[in-house]
Amino acid sequence: MPKSIHGLGAVVLAMGLLSSCTSKASSHVSNYLAPDAHTSKADDLQAAMDRLENSIHNPSSPFHASFKKSDSDGFSYLCQVDISHDGIIGQQVDNSPASKIGTDSFPAKTRTRQLNGTPYGSSNWQIAYSGIAMAFLDGHIGDAQPGVKYMGDEQTGGFNARRYDFDLTGVDANIKKVMELGNAFGQRQTKDYNVKGSAWIAQEDGRMVKFSFDNIYTFADGKISSTHFEGLVNKK
Repeated sequence: MPKSIHGLGAVVLAMGLLSSCTSKASSHVSNYLAPDAHTSKADDLQAAMDRLENSIHNPSSPFHASFKKSDSDGFSYLCQVDISHDGIIGQQVDNSPASKIGTDSFPAKTRTRQLNGTPYGSSNWQIAYSGIAMAFLDGHIGDAQPGVKYMGDEQTGGFNARRYDFDLTGVDANIKKVMELGNAFGQRQTKDYNVKGSAWIAQEDGRMVKFSFDNIYTFADGKISSTHFEGLVNKK
């Protein structure tokens, strides 16, 4: 992800993560070739991520979740939360690297914040929920749909899940429309864009219960900028 976007994300997080950034389910569903050579339909990755977000917003049963986001500029965010009808309780750790803006230098910094999103529906709950949705669930995983492949069934966090791997290497650049955004707004020209990683989707409710993937931008000047996303849901 371009450096200017990460800078904005860090500022917003430092202000308390007050705004929500929910994503809409993608209508695209791609075909995959399963290991047994049986052609079928893959789960919609963005829809599964949206179901995870919905389960945070309105949990049917309590669960623990951990999320991580880190980028190639050195910023990282780690969140551990318990989610139930009572609200969202947990902790977030934000790490900023040493930086220099003009003649001003800023040391590396670690900030630990307690998340006390109770009671459900309160302003504290809204801050905790919106922060999680914006910082950790808005990684544009739906862009990876054209490169998704079913890898088999696995168990994770107490869930029976379908595992998918995805990689946009070799996918027609016309499909990667996100590249046009930065170019249109006069940012560095994007030469290539990739979303690469894995996702585990619960068989019982279609919710994403584990993910690990990277958004990777390669620019025309040869520089690469990337953001890594991780998430894990555990039944309680």
